[in-house]
Amino acid sequence: MLGRLTADSLAWMDAVQPILLGMWVIGSLGLSLLAARLLVSVWTYRRRHPSLYGYAGRGRRRRSLGRLAARPIKHLREELDLAELRFGAEPVLMGMGVLALVGFFGSDVLLQGLSRTMSIGAMPLQEGHIWPLSAMIGVLTGSIPYFLIRFRVMRKREGIARRMIMLVQNLIGHYRPRLTLADMIVSSADTMPEEVRAEWRRLELGLHMKSIDQALYEFARRVDNEWAHDLTDLLLIGAQYGTDMTESLHQLVNKMQASKRHEENRLAMITVYRIGTTFMVAFAFFIIGFNIYADPVNYTRYFVEPGGKKLLLLAFAVMFVSMVLVIRTGRRAY
Repeated sequence: MLGRLTADSLAWMDAVQPILLGMWVIGSLGLSLLAARLLVSVWTYRRRHPSLYGYAGRGRRRRSLGRLAARPIKHLREELDLAELRFGAEPVLMGMGVLALVGFFGSDVLLQGLSRTMSIGAMPLQEGHIWPLSAMIGVLTGSIPYFLIRFRVMRKREGIARRMIMLVQNLIGHYRPRLTLADMIVSSADTMPEEVRAEWRRLELGLHMKSIDQALYEFARRVDNEWAHDLTDLLLIGAQYGTDMTESLHQLVNKMQASKRHEENRLAMITVYRIGTTFMVAFAFFIIGFNIYADPVNYTRYFVEPGGKKLLLLAFAVMFVSMVLVIRTGRRAY
C-alpha cells in the first residue's frame, strides 16, 4: 500500500512538474516585463532631461562611460528606423535580455529534466558543462530579435539596390541646372520607386534641417551601397560648383547597367546564404532533439561525455558566428 502511494505520488509529481515549470516561466517573464517597463521609463526620463543629472563633479570618465553605454541604444534605434519598425530601442534591448535569461535558465531546467527522464541520475551533469552550454544558448536566444531586425534592414537595402538605376533615371528626368538641389529632390519624390521613397523623403526633410553634405552623406550611409555614394558625390559637386551633372548622371546609369547582372547574382547569393544559415541553426536544434528521442543513449554522448560536450559547445559557437557573418555580409556595399 505504501509503495503504491509512493508510486502515485511520483506519477502525480511528474505530471504536475511541466505545469509548475510553465507557471514559473510565465511568472518570471511577467516580472521581467514589469521591471523592463520601469527601467525604460527611467531611462527615457533621464534621456529627455539630461540637465537634471548633470551635477558638478561628474568626472570625464563617467561621461565617457555614459556615451559608450548609449552607443548600442543609438545603433539599435537607427536599425529600427531603417527597418520601419515602430518599437523603441530600450524595449527591444530589454526583450533581448529577457530572452537571454529564458534561454539560459530554460536550457538548464530542460537538461536537468532530460537527465531525470533518461534515468542517469547517477551521472549528473558537471557544473563546468551546464553553465557554458546554457550561456551559449542564452546568447543565441537573446540575439534573435536583433538578427530579425538586421535581416529586415538587409532586405530593405537589397530592394533599394535593385532600384538604384530607376532612382538615377528618375532624378535625370527632373534634373535642371537652374533648380536647387532641394527643389529637384522635392519634385522627384512622388515618382520615386516604392522601395526608395521613404529614404528619399527623409533626405528631403534632412535638406531643410541640416547642411547639404550632411543630409546627402546620411542618405548614402543609410542606403549603404556604392552607387548611392557615387550619386551623393555627383550631387554635391553640382550643388557646390553649379556644374551641369546630366552627362555624369548618364554615365553613372551606364556603369550600373553594365554591372547589374553581377550585382543581382551577388544579392541572390547573399539571400541564399542568409536563408541557409538560418535554416542550419534551426535544423541543428531539431537534429539534437530527434537523436535523443530516437535513442536515449545519445543523451550521454551529447551531454555527459567530455568529447560530446566540447563538440556541442563548438557547434553552438559556430552557429552564432555564422549568424554574425550573415549580418556582416549584408553590410557590404553593393
